[in-house]
Amino acid sequence: MLRHEQPRLKFAAVALMGVTAMQWVEAVLWLDGPLPHGTINQLITVGLIPLALLAQAWGPLFGSTFVVPLRQRRLPFFLLLVAGLLMVVTARIIYHPTHTLVTPQGHLNWWSPQNPPVFLSWAFGLWAVVIGTPFLLWWRPFWQSLLIVSWGWFWATVSFLLTDSGASYWCFFVSFYAVFVFIYAVMDTKLSEQHPLP
Repeated sequence: MLRHEQPRLKFAAVALMGVTAMQWVEAVLWLDGPLPHGTINQLITVGLIPLALLAQAWGPLFGSTFVVPLRQRRLPFFLLLVAGLLMVVTARIIYHPTHTLVTPQGHLNWWSPQNPPVFLSWAFGLWAVVIGTPFLLWWRPFWQSLLIVSWGWFWATVSFLLTDSGASYWCFFVSFYAVFVFIYAVMDTKLSEQHPLP
């Protein structure tokens, strides 16, 4: 998708790489057990988990630069950039997780030393907003961005209410952003090929 000339396909590619980054990290953790006091577990929890979280926030943000030049929206871009960084850094300082644990329901807890983790509802919701906002602001048409983001927010709510590790559980279902984004971007490409601009 990144090699395609269609800007929205590039937006989609970078957004999806960011949003789905945690699945790759969690896959490696599961290969390790994850051992509750293992070295690999600790390295991934301390090193890769924060990077994957940043990728979730920054993937859609940096992807949007393919469709809207940065000079036209510096303030909202940098506010979202800082919001994502601030939330990840703050969470790591407050909870200071050293190892990922398996929760009683069988999900991963890379967030908190308490097992199962306890999420503040406003912080959980704010994280979903940070990830979804670049789509709402810069993916067009708006009805597509609304569907994309609604899928993520729906599963964020379900994960928070029904599981003992809302963040990890949500990460699986948010992968299906890929279906929406890919279908819409391909539809866009087909339409532009059939009706090229003069």
